[in-house]
Amino acid sequence: MPPLRASSLLALVLSALFVTGAPAATRTTSGIAPGLVHRGKTTTIVVRTAPTERGCTAILRYQDGTIQRSATKNPRKGRVSFVLRIPLKAPVGPGRWTVICAGTLRSGSFIVVGVASTQPVEAPKVVVSKQGFSQRNDKMGTGSQVSYGLLLQNTSDTEDAQNVYLIVNFVASDGELIGSKTRTIPLISAGQTFAVGDYMPLRTQVPTASLEITIRVGAHRPKQDVPAPQIANVKIVQSSYDPGWVGEVDGEVVNAVPNRTLASAQLSVVVLNAAGNPIGGGTGSVFSPVPSGARLVFLAQSGFTAIPLDQAASVVVSSQSSFLAP
Repeated sequence: MPPLRASSLLALVLSALFVTGAPAATRTTSGIAPGLVHRGKTTTIVVRTAPTERGCTAILRYQDGTIQRSATKNPRKGRVSFVLRIPLKAPVGPGRWTVICAGTLRSGSFIVVGVASTQPVEAPKVVVSKQGFSQRNDKMGTGSQVSYGLLLQNTSDTEDAQNVYLIVNFVASDGELIGSKTRTIPLISAGQTFAVGDYMPLRTQVPTASLEITIRVGAHRPKQDVPAPQIANVKIVQSSYDPGWVGEVDGEVVNAVPNRTLASAQLSVVVLNAAGNPIGGGTGSVFSPVPSGARLVFLAQSGFTAIPLDQAASVVVSSQSSFLAP
């Protein structure tokens, strides 16, 4: 039998190394948890040795089979340690480390992960891009109705805004608040403009001079694809009992999401004038399941009666939807 070359001997040693071998303790630097190493960071391997052991070498073997070797070191006081830097292009996933001292093998495992960011992710900012309202006095009594519409824009392209808390204050010309309404929007996706339409019954007929808006983002997450229904064939409908005023907004909810059934949808509607500015809004809902590829009529009938019909030109509809698991 011909003698083994050095490369063949190393291959045999490594084959035995990653099948058997006694485990040894590892520790890492830079605050990395034991057994978890980051690309571009260092890891420290420490093993105990016998008094007679010399010429120790550490070897890292990554998930794709590539090998990283240390320089040879001699133990001191019954211990030997190696500091190795994980390559930036090391394959992510499990690997094995081994220390060889004069033919004695010690080994253990580690996991390579990507470089962790040390910078906190900035919370997305949600702003009011457009707003408007219409107010109408009650026919009987001393109160009034205010129908309002807001277009809220998430200015971040990378972060979804979650649990967006909204305060809408109705302000008189003297600065006094004559009404307030609050609402929480579960999600405004990165880069999305969300339509908020609603109404507020007031106990007074004092004219609302302006809206005062407060917005707080409760949480955020990296941008995710979120399924949503499409809105089609929308029309503004005159009130059947009060000519000259908007009674409702009707249309169709279309489920174009493949292999998912739309379980429900809360609809928020903003009515715009001919210049594209909000003049009011309202709400509607769909609770009947809509299979993929199907459509269903919706009738949004709440909040529009303070909007003059001759000023209503178009609408914007946003939804908070839920889908059944595929």
